[in-house]
Amino acid sequence: MSYIAANDVLAMTAIVFCMAWLGFATDASRIGKIIPGVVVVLSLGTLLSNLKITAFSSTVADFIGQYVVAAAIPLLMIKADLKRIFVESGRVMIGFAAACVGIVIGVLVGYYLLQPWHVSAQVAGVYAGGFIGGTISLVAVANAVGMSATDLSVATGASMIPSVLGLMTLVSLPSLRVIQRMFPTPLAAEDAGGSAAASALTAVPEFRLTHISGALAMTMTLCALSRVVADAVTRMSGHDQGQYRILYVTVLTVVAANVFPKQLRRLRGEFELGMIFMYLFFAMIGLGTDITTFLNNAVSLFFYVIILLVIGIVITMILCKLLRLNLAEAVTGCGAAIVGPAATVAVVAGKGWHSMVTPAVMTGILCHVVGNFVGIAIAGLLR
Repeated sequence: MSYIAANDVLAMTAIVFCMAWLGFATDASRIGKIIPGVVVVLSLGTLLSNLKITAFSSTVADFIGQYVVAAAIPLLMIKADLKRIFVESGRVMIGFAAACVGIVIGVLVGYYLLQPWHVSAQVAGVYAGGFIGGTISLVAVANAVGMSATDLSVATGASMIPSVLGLMTLVSLPSLRVIQRMFPTPLAAEDAGGSAAASALTAVPEFRLTHISGALAMTMTLCALSRVVADAVTRMSGHDQGQYRILYVTVLTVVAANVFPKQLRRLRGEFELGMIFMYLFFAMIGLGTDITTFLNNAVSLFFYVIILLVIGIVITMILCKLLRLNLAEAVTGCGAAIVGPAATVAVVAGKGWHSMVTPAVMTGILCHVVGNFVGIAIAGLLR
């Protein structure tokens, strides 16, 4: 029995919102440069539940897992204008495709090597989605394949250090002589598009009630429509589509983003609202983590991530060489898939490849869409 009852909705809601706030506060502080807010949220949640202050499962956690995650997807992906992405990404899109192939091969090889040591098809799918589409896809795939809170916390925690090592590798790649010999090095060039995209990542978000309420109305409507569509497909096919509802939400979001691109491009504050939903989910994951299970499984998953990243990066570089990309295009495409757009922008800007900033941002948006489908497909294939 825990000190706070599992059905105490008010107390549990207060706790998860306080944890989410603490995560954002950590990210905004100097500590956040060393320890990400997500790690703080997961660690605090694990501590609270394992000390029996809160229960491992609760009514609030069930609500977040069932509804809040799905509601976050449209908020985070509603600006996925495919026409603009393909036009502005150029040859970086080829590098991104190569990175997707590399990650999938790394996931499959690691799975078959480590399957006897607590590496499941669910884990493989979640890592495939996460390393292609980032945190958004990691959460979406975990929700779609029915991964438990403890298993997701283990998978997330085990990938933290290897992910940092992956980022360090990406930063180091342009300086390695073997890489410089493989790829032609582009000239550093300033351009207005790159500067604009870089500033957009650090801009202070605007808060407008019409935009926020509109974003909430939009995401709830898309989630409701996804259930209607999934139920209709279930009746027609005879196969339950409930576990794939995240995919239906993703598809409807992409459709809306490409039918109304100009209107949705003016929307402000929806991404930040989606991140609040995501941090609430991480609070739920932390509270549902059994530390005993975590310690038993984390080591094997740590080596799994190392294997998939090493194989993924090596294959990506080989494919980019065969496809005759230059160094900037290869690094940007690889980074957008593996470490996300924000970190990739920092890398390419630091190298003086300012013309690569906009492609990194636009390709990073597409990653979220692709990651959901690839992750769920891998999990289904390996079952």
